[in-house]
Amino acid sequence: MNSNFEKYITDYFNRFSDNQVTSAMKYMMDGGKRIRPEIIFSVVKGYGINEEEAYPCALALEMIQTYSLIHDDLPAMDDDDMRRGKPSCHKAYREDVAILAGDALLTHSFGVIAESSYKPEVKARMIAAMSKYAGMSGMIYGQLLDCTEEVEKTRKGLVEIQDNKTGGLFKIACLFAGYIAGINDEESLIRLGSLIGIIFQNQDDLFDATKTSLEQGKSYSKKDQNKFTALSVYSVEELKEEIEKEFKELYSIVNTLKFDVVYLNEILERIKKR
Repeated sequence: MNSNFEKYITDYFNRFSDNQVTSAMKYMMDGGKRIRPEIIFSVVKGYGINEEEAYPCALALEMIQTYSLIHDDLPAMDDDDMRRGKPSCHKAYREDVAILAGDALLTHSFGVIAESSYKPEVKARMIAAMSKYAGMSGMIYGQLLDCTEEVEKTRKGLVEIQDNKTGGLFKIACLFAGYIAGINDEESLIRLGSLIGIIFQNQDDLFDATKTSLEQGKSYSKKDQNKFTALSVYSVEELKEEIEKEFKELYSIVNTLKFDVVYLNEILERIKKR
């Protein structure tokens, strides 16, 4: 655990007055793996930049990630009872409070960027990336495909869901780091985030078949049983092989990056071994 970043998160949420919504926000922000923030930190450190410069945008992204989990667990969505090893937000606080907590996290995430000390042009690029890849060109569109299954049940359709639903926030992480470091090659950063997201979602789908809910820290709902996932088009062994192929492609991309990738490789190894 990155204790400095955790303190930064705590200090931010301590700004709010105590009520059910702020309590639910804090409850859900506690216990995350912080994979997306760590990706941001790994890239900026690779450019010789202190990771603390990335704390505001990393917090903003983690707030978006957490809001998405709160809403994803709601009865109208996946209807899950457990998240991050504890009762999901609507189980711990009621459904109405959970909806408001998710809304508040998303809303304030933009404020975190606006209040930061980043240059105006960096703030503008970050806010644009958040809006795009957490919205209808990313996570929300992917969630729509996942919920309505308005996608062809093929490997191509699977990648479309994964690239948007999970890849969206990983693209933001890579872009945020690039903006701080002054990288102009957005295409490579988006490609990197996309592939990390696809791998991450394939792993999650694999874990649904090979790990217990207790091991994953989340519940399996009845809705999960009928969802179109990687295991709809791959067997367990085929999916393991696909993930290995994707990691090889990922490392080939990393080897072309023009910064010290030792920190990034550490995070990718964590993802590989999770």
